[in-house]
Amino acid sequence: MSLQIQGLSYIHPNKDILFQNISFSISSGEKCAIVGNNGIGKSTLLKILAGLTAPATGKVSCEDAPYMIPQHFGQFNNKTVGEILGVSTKLQALSVILDGRGTEEDFIVLDDEWDIQERISEAFAKWDIDYITPYRMMDSLSGGEKTKVFLAGLDIYHPAIVLMDEPTNHLDAKGRTLLYEFIHITTSTTIIVSHDRTLLNMLSAIYEMSPMGMQFYPMSYKEYKEVVDAETAAKVSRLQNQQKELAKAEKMARKTMERQQKHASRGEKQSAKQCVPRISMGLLRSKSEASTSRLNKVQQEKLSNMNQELREIRASIAECKTLKIDIGNSALHNSKRLVEATNVTFKYAGRDTMWEHRPLNLSICSGERIWLQGDNGSGKSTLLKLIAGVLQPTDGELWRSNPLDVLYLDQEYSCVDNERTVYGLLETCNTKKPEHELKMLLNRFLFTASTWDKKCGSLSGGERMKLALCRLLISENAPDMIIADEPTNNIDISSMDILADTLKTYKGTLLVVSHDEQFVHDVGVERIINL
Repeated sequence: MSLQIQGLSYIHPNKDILFQNISFSISSGEKCAIVGNNGIGKSTLLKILAGLTAPATGKVSCEDAPYMIPQHFGQFNNKTVGEILGVSTKLQALSVILDGRGTEEDFIVLDDEWDIQERISEAFAKWDIDYITPYRMMDSLSGGEKTKVFLAGLDIYHPAIVLMDEPTNHLDAKGRTLLYEFIHITTSTTIIVSHDRTLLNMLSAIYEMSPMGMQFYPMSYKEYKEVVDAETAAKVSRLQNQQKELAKAEKMARKTMERQQKHASRGEKQSAKQCVPRISMGLLRSKSEASTSRLNKVQQEKLSNMNQELREIRASIAECKTLKIDIGNSALHNSKRLVEATNVTFKYAGRDTMWEHRPLNLSICSGERIWLQGDNGSGKSTLLKLIAGVLQPTDGELWRSNPLDVLYLDQEYSCVDNERTVYGLLETCNTKKPEHELKMLLNRFLFTASTWDKKCGSLSGGERMKLALCRLLISENAPDMIIADEPTNNIDISSMDILADTLKTYKGTLLVVSHDEQFVHDVGVERIINL
């Protein structure tokens, strides 16, 4: 076995249990996915497998040290590419040695890896980031470039165990193709958390994580989904039948008790007419009451057993966590000019000027549904920030209609403060709604009362997305424009479908960046801007 997991549990610092008693094993060379609802603990489980997070109980046995491609990269912003790949000290030692100033310690650090520079260059070229140097700061890279840096590490180290947490989130079409090719040819044990259906269907096994534990399905995602849907349909049918049987049993129990009471009442009246002695009537009444009590106990036990069976069936049916969002519609008439960019360029400190050789010229009108395309690093997120007013152009002019109400969802959900609680976050940005309405809004977005005091920093990616939407939709008025930067990156597949339906029915201006072509098709984009 390549990986053995026994009795794994994780408890948040606030003592909330995320998951407990997880046990499963993965064979050497297996390519599998871990699936489950948002917030179930998939990312935390991967971090535990990678040795980055300690479990509360249980242990992980690995034959080799896993290599992990994370979902979020903010923690690496103050490091160089070489530092996060673990090659900076080797490169420095090699440089000193080749310069004739090497010490014994430098040779120890290099550890005979004389080809480290060539391996890095080849790996970066393969993953289409040969323009990035190991000395580049991570915070100067786009989300897709950061992912590719970690993917390049696969070809630098050739790890025996690979862990990937939503690896296609920020990748452009070319990057996804390269990743799919890697998955197809690799012999490494590969464990992936993803909502990318193309990627999931390339894997040979599915591990379903739920409050009941881990369930193994030796099949592709498509086959797994068919099996699970059939099982759920059967359970729902059984639940409906059991509910009908319970209703019949309760009705029968009431009728039986009513007949017993009427029978006892008639008996007492007949005894009184026949002048039965009082002591005998008391004895008859006691026998009748004892009989009624026994009958009631039998009926109650039967109903209790049926109710227990009903609860067990309900518990076995996976709860469908879907986003239910009513964004409303923009009040702007169609074809009103909202944004006009003329010869726009932008420059981050320490980086080349974006669009220097071909400054941006574009216009956006109300009612348009636009898909912004481009390779990783082409400036899609930067353009969204310019349009949203978060950034200002270095050169050129970017005109925005005034007023322009924009709902902006960035990749990092920066409107979600990690230090605040779920309810506290809404409270800080609310000016009108009373407490009960805020809590009703949280419930609409599937944040139950048990989550209101939870720190935002402990939320899963999908939960952060939902809370960001919830926070931004406190306003009574629908936005004039929705700008969504990879909105499906961290939500499960069922929630993706609901979000797509919601954005499709929104009557307003939609500007979306997404590498998920199915999602883009589902929201009904009508125009493409290619950077």
